[in-house]
Amino acid sequence: MFGRKMKQKHARRSIPQRNALIEILESRRLLSTSFGSEILKSDAVFLQRAASSSASIQGYTPQEIRTAYDFNSISLGNGVSANGQGQTIAIVDAYNDPNIASDLAVFDQQFGISAPPSLKVVNQSGGSSLPTADSGWDGEIALDVEWAHAIAPAANILLVEASSATVQDLTAAVNYARHASGVSVVSMSWGGSEFFSWNGSEFTGQTQYDPIFTTPSGHQGVTFVAAAGDSGSFSGVEWPASSTNVLSVGGTSLNLLDSSGTYGSESSWSGTSGGYSQVEAQPSYQNEVQGTGARSVPDVAYDADPNTGFAVYDSVPDQGFSGWQEVGGTSAGAPQWAAIVAIADQGRALAGRGALDGATQTLPILYSLYSAPGTSGYSTYTTDFNDVIDNSGFNGYHWWWGWGYSQGQATAGYDTATGLGTPHANSIVSALVGTSSSSSGGSSSSGGSSSSGGNNSTTTPAQLPASPIIGTLTTSLPVSVIGGSNSSLRLRLTNTASTRFTGPISITLDASSDGSVSADDTLVTTLAIPKLNLAAGASRTVRLKFSYPTGITDGSYFLVAVIDATSTNTTPSDAVSSGPVTISAPTVDLAAAFPDASVSVNPGHGDDVSVTVTNVGNVAATGTLSLNLYASADQVLDSSDTLLAAMPARRINLRPGRSMTFHVHFVAPAADPAGTYNLIASITSSTNPADNNSANDTAFVPTA
Repeated sequence: MFGRKMKQKHARRSIPQRNALIEILESRRLLSTSFGSEILKSDAVFLQRAASSSASIQGYTPQEIRTAYDFNSISLGNGVSANGQGQTIAIVDAYNDPNIASDLAVFDQQFGISAPPSLKVVNQSGGSSLPTADSGWDGEIALDVEWAHAIAPAANILLVEASSATVQDLTAAVNYARHASGVSVVSMSWGGSEFFSWNGSEFTGQTQYDPIFTTPSGHQGVTFVAAAGDSGSFSGVEWPASSTNVLSVGGTSLNLLDSSGTYGSESSWSGTSGGYSQVEAQPSYQNEVQGTGARSVPDVAYDADPNTGFAVYDSVPDQGFSGWQEVGGTSAGAPQWAAIVAIADQGRALAGRGALDGATQTLPILYSLYSAPGTSGYSTYTTDFNDVIDNSGFNGYHWWWGWGYSQGQATAGYDTATGLGTPHANSIVSALVGTSSSSSGGSSSSGGSSSSGGNNSTTTPAQLPASPIIGTLTTSLPVSVIGGSNSSLRLRLTNTASTRFTGPISITLDASSDGSVSADDTLVTTLAIPKLNLAAGASRTVRLKFSYPTGITDGSYFLVAVIDATSTNTTPSDAVSSGPVTISAPTVDLAAAFPDASVSVNPGHGDDVSVTVTNVGNVAATGTLSLNLYASADQVLDSSDTLLAAMPARRINLRPGRSMTFHVHFVAPAADPAGTYNLIASITSSTNPADNNSANDTAFVPTA
């Protein structure tokens, strides 16, 4: 397993198999002309794919990686395990992996890891109607979920599945994830070439989307982590990794000395993307590492070489392969760096500090740990990061084709192959929790939770001017609804400014018990408008499609739309429904009953009895139902009763208030005279939602 070199059997969404220069020209032309519908790619590379038993597992295990990168040395004090408890890691990917829950269970059982407190899977707007499955993306989802969980096993996992791999759908999923309650870090293992025009002017689509990678107003701090890409240094940087609001993760080849995970050596992986952005300006947090004026990528690094990859279990067949696989790519590092941030946020919560804001805290703190080779602080910097240095004597590739400069070799100190380096997790977490000072800088949108240093809790933002875009909900709400039911609202947006408004809009719809925006509101859905174009005084109506929330206390709620003009430094505006709606949790309640007052029996002979099952809940009961009939001396079902008949499971689809009658044939006990015992019917169901009331699952009737 260690220091191995295996033949690559299959790599998907990895290094292009055509002329690299043509690839760059075509991808950039497409993105600059059809931004929003362009397809992004995941950044996973698969090596060994045919294994199907635990004995055939290839790739590094969680324990090996925890040892190699010093996770086992993290201390949060007072004996608290550094496991991400209390945090939620949002993972954004495209399409649906139908087996992710069961695959994670196999992964956990193999490596002795407890299940996450919560694994929730939603679509890009937070609903339960998931997108279609895609055999190409399911492996990416398995990698992201399993390894984020492996590093932070007590963190909640929120998997947000975009409807497709387009920029529009994936950023809509990110927009939902950043607003979701409890989320403190978002992992994005996908990307594509930057978006710019060939006439020398910046293509604005990319920078207009960058505010999506910031903490929303009123939300705890959120850090955004993205894979740098797997197209090699020749192809330059990828977006969203090149956003100044995103922590980008490059790739290395990690060699361990033994099966316990002892760190051996590390070099840059030839497949990792890196370089200087053609679109994004150099953020202030990079002033100590470079001075080109352009954003450089990556910021940090992690093992990514598929020859030194990670063990992943994926049961969904792809091109004939399923089961245990060895997976690499920079997408392996993104969810694991997200887990590092989650552990740091756990430590900050224990210290009474707020969760980290990525652009104004996480990135500046990490760069504040840097000292250049030859300086007095270099030895301290290398206790925080493994400074990856290639010793092959190769100087790397340096390209300037009008779209940016990139370097293909890891040198001493910061470089565009491995960034600051790979983590000594114990030191990195300590710095992020607040024991190391940080520089100020970064970019952020208005509002949100932010501070300029690692020792501070969240600060209250200064009062900002009102947004030029206001909204009015023009659709009346029903009197009452069932959670999970689909609906829509029309929202009229109006430009109140004296000049034309052109820019992105982010809309969040919340359920509020008092009609005002507060931290205890329940997120209903989000909508991102990449470019709203309204003349002064003009209006436009948009439609918000959503499902009423299910995990909410029964009661009356107003719906509040929060409209954020993300490219302006203004306070978001609110639009409140004209009246409340009563939301009730969806319930299935199946009640068993005998329609007759008594049942005539003939001892020792066959008889028939009718049992009626009624759905007294408020949503349809769809699934299976089985029924057992017992003879009982009393009216309570217990182990002393005699089973007379068992009806096997039958498919049911029972709407609220409707009943089904089942006729059960049985042989009356020969030794028990009629009238000395009761018949008890007991039903067992498997429905979605599940039967929430077991008290009426049994019924009795006397015999005569």
